[in-house]
Amino acid sequence: MSADTARMHPLTLRFTDAGLEAVFAEEQARKALKPFRMAMICVAGMVLIIWLLLDNLLPQIQDAKARLYIPMLVMLAILAYGYVRSYTRSFLRRHHLIVLVGAWGLAAAIVGICSLLPRASLEASGLAMIIVATLNVYSIARLRFIAACYGGWGTTAIYLGYLSQSGALGGTELVRQASLLVLTNLFGMISAYQIDHSARREFLSTRMLGEERERSERLLLNILPASIAERLKTSKLAIADHSEEVTVLFADIVGFTPLSARKTPQALVQMLDRIFSEFDTLAETHGLEKIKTIGDAYMAAAGLPERRADHAPAAARMAQGMLEAVTRIAAETGEALAVRIGLHSGPVVAGVIGTKKFSYDMWGDTVNTASRMESHGVPGAIHCSAVTAALLHQGFALTARGAIQVEGKGEMHTFLLARSNHNVHSMQGIAE
Repeated sequence: MSADTARMHPLTLRFTDAGLEAVFAEEQARKALKPFRMAMICVAGMVLIIWLLLDNLLPQIQDAKARLYIPMLVMLAILAYGYVRSYTRSFLRRHHLIVLVGAWGLAAAIVGICSLLPRASLEASGLAMIIVATLNVYSIARLRFIAACYGGWGTTAIYLGYLSQSGALGGTELVRQASLLVLTNLFGMISAYQIDHSARREFLSTRMLGEERERSERLLLNILPASIAERLKTSKLAIADHSEEVTVLFADIVGFTPLSARKTPQALVQMLDRIFSEFDTLAETHGLEKIKTIGDAYMAAAGLPERRADHAPAAARMAQGMLEAVTRIAAETGEALAVRIGLHSGPVVAGVIGTKKFSYDMWGDTVNTASRMESHGVPGAIHCSAVTAALLHQGFALTARGAIQVEGKGEMHTFLLARSNHNVHSMQGIAE
């Protein structure tokens, strides 16, 4: 999140970014749901209690009680409407408008009740009710600062407008109540400003923390497989798994040393980045797990950390794609690029060891043999062992290379896999 996006207007506190403001408004509306509903229930309960105890509280207006039915019903209807509306989807989008209309409607209902009260009761009861309503707008309603100001001053204006027009109170008492309500609004504005400002700061902190967490997650997933990353977050033990059916792929750029001698470091890294980025895309497309790069060598595996029955075909298809990618890059750059690729299938041990700069790696004879297939391979070709060749069922063209001497392995029967699967007739020369 950029500093410009997170900037707030010093007076209104609105974010300069309209999208961020909309997200904040909806989040605040969600947080306001529970206190808003509780406030509706509490106010409705107070109205009903006052109505039931009205005869005892104000015996002098027993004759006027019948005339209070409509104001009381209007007030209850407003409260009920606000409560029910809070369960609708549109409430989140129109939270401020609904609360403001409700606050002003509540003020109008209070005015209706005040119109039936005698002067002695109006001086205390009317002022108390409007102060409570005003403070609720600034606090419980969780309105943004400017909306809270509209609500609070609007509520006050409705009440004072009634008093001034009706002449229900004398000039001195009217000035006194007006002064108290102005002080109430000023106090409410300060509180609302602080509440809104704190809420926005908390929102930004939470959002930035979430972005940092997502960035860390993406970084972790770029280093480790998703399932391994989850295990690493919940366990402090070294992670090591044995997998019986895995195909290991090694690739190495032919003639890299002389190529690096005639290129600048920046140009060399850019070329490697382009080639390996193509390989990464192929690994994701074919479902292989990239293990690591060592200099100009690239290592990947099919069949781990999750097992898959078609591990050998998947690795073969990726290898074919790698040859095509290098051929295309060579034609575009004019460089004499070629790559040797080796494949071998078998059991491996894979996991994460250590506590710093950890990485997902593989160990075992299968890994060593796959590396030998690459180093004893042919430039621009895919060299695979007899074990891998036997797993490549109909659909891949293989040419027997015969028995060759492999360093550290002795004599091995190996095969060359065709660059593509077009015009494939059958696998050739697989040893019995």
